[in-house]
Amino acid sequence: MKKIILAALISTVVSVPALAADQKLSVGGGYGFGNGGVISVHGDYDISDMTKTPVKVRVGWEHYTLDYGFANSDYSWSYNVYYGGAYYDLNQQLKLGDKIHPFAGLGFGFGSVSCTGTVYCNSGYYSSPTVGGFYYIGGVQYNVTPNIDAEVSLSQWAGFAIGANLKF
Repeated sequence: MKKIILAALISTVVSVPALAADQKLSVGGGYGFGNGGVISVHGDYDISDMTKTPVKVRVGWEHYTLDYGFANSDYSWSYNVYYGGAYYDLNQQLKLGDKIHPFAGLGFGFGSVSCTGTVYCNSGYYSSPTVGGFYYIGGVQYNVTPNIDAEVSLSQWAGFAIGANLKF
């Protein structure tokens, strides 16, 4: 898992400069407090020029693990969710200045779940369910510097989350 994350980050860093000469692309990450703690990595691409509305596309990955145990039989569910969607920047409608950007969006996610631990996981019935479906996201981005946004959000899998985005 660590090798996959490292490879994804390296390929993002290598390929981003070619795509993002005009700061339409940002890459970010965060930590969500829902589901026992969620790690999130995402990329946003501004499509406002194409849609004539302040919209960004977001693609990302979220990972979390839920631990359970009873009667000396500990087990864990590990979730990997890949998602894509779009969100609308409400800054123009609310007239909040250049630094504060409230947003709301929808998308679709899919992923896998794996169980590790005791006999419970090996029963065959619970071995490999899937996770996913429609998701929501809403929050606020604050321009800390011209290239860095702090983000506070509420979303389907991460719950309440904090993070940052680096603009290229």
